[in-house]
Amino acid sequence: MALSARAWTVTISSLAGRPVLMCSACPQPLVAVGAAGVVQVRRHLAGHLAESRLPAYLRTCQCRERICAWHGRQGPCSGPLRLLLIRADRGLTWHLADACTACAAAIPCAATVPEPPQDSAVHTVRAPAGEVVADLACEPVEWVEAQ
Repeated sequence: MALSARAWTVTISSLAGRPVLMCSACPQPLVAVGAAGVVQVRRHLAGHLAESRLPAYLRTCQCRERICAWHGRQGPCSGPLRLLLIRADRGLTWHLADACTACAAAIPCAATVPEPPQDSAVHTVRAPAGEVVADLACEPVEWVEAQ
């Protein structure tokens, strides 16, 4: 049985002179609108997350599955999984993926995203002490990168 990985990548690109979002999980590009592109990226990723519904015991560190391409190898994967929002390529590429605590701490420009509740749309989640939390639906000015 093949499991669906909880890892998605969205890139803000250009197609015929128009900004578009290219998603690793979607067959067609989505039209992006200027500065609102980052907000659209987060909302698009949130949509994939809401549809994923993969039980916690089936999740794995996606950084390890990609041979730690999001950071230099620091050591073995360890610790509980975190859902991360990762900004790369000066904000043109965004990843949303599960990563272990060790990898999460080593990935630059990453913030922990609260897990959505399984049965309701309204929730309040606190991040573990010392972690930055990202809201997938927030405005770009609210993005705070981990140090």
